[in-house]
Amino acid sequence: MAAVGTVASGLIPAVWPGLAPFAVGHFFPRFALGAERTSHLRPQEWVAAVLNAARPPYPVATMPGLRSRFVRDLVESFEREASGDTVGETVRRVASRLSTGDVRAALRDARHADALDVADAEELLFGLDAAVGDGTGQLLERLAAEHLGRILAQGNFAVPGDLTGTVARMQAPLEHLFVGLPIGFDVSKTREGLTLFIGASGRPRTARLLSHLTAALVRACQRYAREGMSEDVTLRIESLGDRARVTARLGAVAPLASAPLLPPQPPRRRASQPHLPTTKPTLEAVNRILTRASVAPPPADPDEIVAPRSRRPVTHRTEPHPPVPAPRSDTLPSVPRSGVVSRNDEDDEPSSSSG
Repeated sequence: MAAVGTVASGLIPAVWPGLAPFAVGHFFPRFALGAERTSHLRPQEWVAAVLNAARPPYPVATMPGLRSRFVRDLVESFEREASGDTVGETVRRVASRLSTGDVRAALRDARHADALDVADAEELLFGLDAAVGDGTGQLLERLAAEHLGRILAQGNFAVPGDLTGTVARMQAPLEHLFVGLPIGFDVSKTREGLTLFIGASGRPRTARLLSHLTAALVRACQRYAREGMSEDVTLRIESLGDRARVTARLGAVAPLASAPLLPPQPPRRRASQPHLPTTKPTLEAVNRILTRASVAPPPADPDEIVAPRSRRPVTHRTEPHPPVPAPRSDTLPSVPRSGVVSRNDEDDEPSSSSG
């Protein structure tokens, strides 16, 4: 074995310049290289030349991208919706912020597998939505729903009567629009409709674009699946950083629940407000009021001041005795000098008067 290896190691470099063109032309006729171009190449260089010749004709995207044809179809739809040269002016205005040199030419000459840088696609689509629409993404959703509905019809992805199943089958076509960018996609069925979580790790703006495309996808799926009694679907989009949650509810928007009726309150009597004069006071009335207020009241008599009942001093009044009439002299008994009246004198006096 050692001898065979020694012979091979000395023989291959000797016959390599003449063997390389034959090998390439025989086994790889499409990528045949001339003898003058391969005679000076070493085996490692020859392998690299074959790989370079076998490179596909379209450029390989090194950055995450969005399919150029899909972006071109959306731009053409914006042109049909816009008035005048609004789209052209918007593209020229955002061209300075794009990494692609001539984005219009790149989109016009795009082939099936070409991809536009996802950052350029976001800048272009959001700028057109703000210029042609109102910037809320509703116009972008409506235009994207038309193209996604066409993809759904051509691929026969619709599941009649099952919106959730149709959306789940459209996961692969949606992920195919993004090149080199893993997409998180999780759909679940609810009582009202479905809930879908979608996002791109570390790319909040891409998640915003994905939320609008997903809303358009749900509308297109409902148009073909026809779950429920109507095609109406109410969508609610919530941005959660680099993820988004899309909630779909089938049917028209339900009326708001009326507030419960409170028991009637008894009527309350409003406080009476002071009556304000309807006419302005005259000058004479004003002078009379000022004069009355400037005159000091006379000092009050302290005797007339009536103190409160609890503070009044307690006084006791004594009623005067009636005068006693003086006795008459003809009826009074005789009083001796000693001032003592005897009983005998009283008994003797009538006798003397009678005699």
